[in-house]
Amino acid sequence: MSKIKVGLPSKGRIQEEMNNFLTSAGIDVKKDGGQRTYVGSFSNFEGFEIRFLSANEIAKELNSGNLHLGLTGLDLIRELDSKDSSNVIPLLELGFSRADVIAAVPNSWIDVSNMKDLADVSRDFVRLHDRRLRVATKFQNLTRNFFIKNNVNNFRIVESIGSTEGSPSAGTAEMITDITSSGKTLEENNLKILDDGIILKSEACIFASINEKWNEIELENIQKFLRVLSAKSMAISHIELTFNCHKKIDNLELNIFREYEGFFLNNFFEAGDNVSLIVPNNNSSLCSEYLISLGYGPIKINKPEFIYQNNNDAWNRLASVIF
Repeated sequence: MSKIKVGLPSKGRIQEEMNNFLTSAGIDVKKDGGQRTYVGSFSNFEGFEIRFLSANEIAKELNSGNLHLGLTGLDLIRELDSKDSSNVIPLLELGFSRADVIAAVPNSWIDVSNMKDLADVSRDFVRLHDRRLRVATKFQNLTRNFFIKNNVNNFRIVESIGSTEGSPSAGTAEMITDITSSGKTLEENNLKILDDGIILKSEACIFASINEKWNEIELENIQKFLRVLSAKSMAISHIELTFNCHKKIDNLELNIFREYEGFFLNNFFEAGDNVSLIVPNNNSSLCSEYLISLGYGPIKINKPEFIYQNNNDAWNRLASVIF
């Protein structure tokens, strides 16, 4: 059987956060021939051949069908031409390297707060300056699609080679689109994000290429690998609430699911049972308050290391396109 070719980031913040994620998941990455090599394997998963590439290269290699799997940012996949991006399918969001691709304008543009305002300004700009508004970016496809969707048509994309945030102050562009995790660099360059200017919410994901040959590899190894990654990513983004269900309320499970995206680990429980409830991190406080309002408590909050589920959704997504 052929090896499962998987691309992992070789540098940058995404590599550091990936290393922490894989280590916490108990997945050991081994470089063949020393630290300077660009190939490797997993010590505890057989059948994989790791290729260490930049996050941008991983997106391109997935699209070309030179990798079965790849870990890279959602922004880099979405930046591919729409025809090309259909060759790459997202299997699993990993919960790290989160950042937003945004549209930002100078703080001095006090009358511009949203994309509608920008559309008006871009029309006036052409009339006053006899040229289109310049937008500095490394995300040409995402920017073009987003602007056209929001009826901003009078613009010209300027490819950014260096620091995109400095383009307006340097006079090479009037505004920018860029990726940011905190917005601090934007503030330092006197830029503001438009109210509806989030183009894409990105994070590190596992992707699969539909152009690669899948009938020559051991698929069971991929299934096991994806199950571990899924369990770890689920644990990162969720909290466990435990409490004694001293009384049973009708539709409790349904209400928890609808309002707080939570689910009980106990398939069946009766009044007096100790129960475990899994909810997203950002809903844990609201859900706890809701349970207390119903008379439950005390409620203990635990941070799980892994959350294994009956269904392996990442594997199911892959299986739906390769079989």
